[in-house]
Amino acid sequence: MMTGPEEDLPTLIARQDHLNVLRYIRSHKLRKPRTVVTHGKLLLGISEGDDGRSSHISHPTGRRGRLEDAERLAALEQLCVASLDVGNLPLAESCLDRMHAGLPNSPVTKESSRYRKLLGMCLEASGDYDGATAVYDELLRDNPSNAHAAKRKYCILASQPGR
Repeated sequence: MMTGPEEDLPTLIARQDHLNVLRYIRSHKLRKPRTVVTHGKLLLGISEGDDGRSSHISHPTGRRGRLEDAERLAALEQLCVASLDVGNLPLAESCLDRMHAGLPNSPVTKESSRYRKLLGMCLEASGDYDGATAVYDELLRDNPSNAHAAKRKYCILASQPGR
């Protein structure tokens, strides 16, 4: 049976195929943050406490065994961005923390551009524009052609008249 981006999203959702729902949304570049939050939390085994802080995360096993680290990282990154889109900063911060914690030999360290990009977005969402700008400046120093950092920095400046 073929699953994944080849199937339509409603079928994947109806089947509760959380991994392939996220894959489909990524591959088709859809903006469906509520769907990503719902299926990402279920895929990663994240439950939230009353205060919105992630209180538990498990390492789910599916039909094919344990979720691969690369797929888990992609899901955490996707869930982090979707959480920011829906205004759930505690969940986004929890995803960011878990991107490098609990994964042996994870390519995502606090110094990686992947981590710092998400950190900047979390700082922006929390209203720490100076902190976010510092992160984006550092990313641009490391790679002056980093389009994401340049765009986010522009957005911060554009949102603050008189600066």
